[in-house]
Amino acid sequence: MNVSLRQLQIFRAVAELGSFSAAAERLHLSQPALSSAVRKLEDGLGARLFDRTTRQVVLTAEGEELKRLGTRLIDEFEAVAADLQDYLAQRRGRVVVAALPSLAAVTLPPALARFKADHPGVSVIIRDTLHDQIQELVESGAADFGLTVAPDKTRDLEFRPLIVDRFVMICRKDHRLAARQSVTWADIVRYPVITMARTSSVRQLIDSACAAAGIESQSQYDPEHLATVGALVSQGLGVAALPSLTIPLLRFADLAEVPIRKPVVERTMGLVQRRGRTPSVAAASLIRAIPDRSQPERP
Repeated sequence: MNVSLRQLQIFRAVAELGSFSAAAERLHLSQPALSSAVRKLEDGLGARLFDRTTRQVVLTAEGEELKRLGTRLIDEFEAVAADLQDYLAQRRGRVVVAALPSLAAVTLPPALARFKADHPGVSVIIRDTLHDQIQELVESGAADFGLTVAPDKTRDLEFRPLIVDRFVMICRKDHRLAARQSVTWADIVRYPVITMARTSSVRQLIDSACAAAGIESQSQYDPEHLATVGALVSQGLGVAALPSLTIPLLRFADLAEVPIRKPVVERTMGLVQRRGRTPSVAAASLIRAIPDRSQPERP
């Protein structure tokens, strides 16, 4: 049995109006084309659907049953089509974003506010976590996209730079280095340095910068969370080097911020997606709302 949705729609129009000519007018078809469609439907089903007289068209018993079942099929299809249209128009849907905590707290909220103003029916889930977990979430499809540093080359992921973030030193405002216009890494390591856990991208960049400059840095405490770094520095237990994007998260500690030079260390962050996969229309819209600041300001 080969029955198309269009045939069912034509059949229902005739059944509702009780007239081939009226149904043809409603559907903007010629009457011969409509009659041919009904005849092909009857042939495909192997059953007569209408009894025709010179004055009226009446459903047969088989036609009554097809009207009941066909109407349900058409209504369900139209509901699905409407749902899909809402999804494509971004009146509904769901986007999952995996992001580094600093990006989730500083960069993503303004973009999300712009997105939600235009698409209030789309729900957005934020997974603020560390780099390794972001890669896993995106690669597995559990997140639509990620905001982090460049992924490992072994991952089946694509990376597009969006933000270049420079490292700065933070210390108490009464610290000897607080009034300086800038500091070097050699200046920093004269004091206890509070760095994040070795698994963090921040720690890995600091270790690489110190190694490149031939400087040995003795790490203190190795906390995993930025708030802990800020609290330790505020108590005078050391200084810290962090990306400038993270500093707004440490305002509670009331710390001084000093640019670092020799060498300047930058962290490039951006968009991570599964290689060769097209994002949903909602995810693509949210991505467009995130500003591209991949070119750092030069002094």
